[in-house]
Amino acid sequence: MSQLTVIATMRAKPGKEADLQEHLLRLVPQTRTEAGCIDYDLHRLQEDPSVFVMYENWVDRGELDKHLQMPYMRAFGAALPDLLRSPLELQMLDTLSTPRA
Repeated sequence: MSQLTVIATMRAKPGKEADLQEHLLRLVPQTRTEAGCIDYDLHRLQEDPSVFVMYENWVDRGELDKHLQMPYMRAFGAALPDLLRSPLELQMLDTLSTPRA
C-alpha cells in the first residue's frame, strides 16, 4: 500500500469558529502519537477564517481507518453537527512521488 494523504475541509457555523478551532487543536497532539500518522496539521483559509483544513499523511489506509475509530475521533464526529454549516469534505490522495528524505 502507498502513503495516503487526506485533506479534510470544515466550514464552521457563524459564531462557532473558535469552538471548532479548539476542538481541532485538541485532536492534533493525540493524533500525532498514533503509529501510522506521518503528518497532522491544522490550517485556516486566509480568505475565510471560518474554513479549517486538516492536512494529514498516513502510512496507509488501514492506519487512517484505525485513527477514525479512536475514542477522541468518535467524540469529535458527534460534535460536528453543532459546529459545521455544511458536511465535512474529505479528499483522499494517493502519493505518487517519492516523499522527501
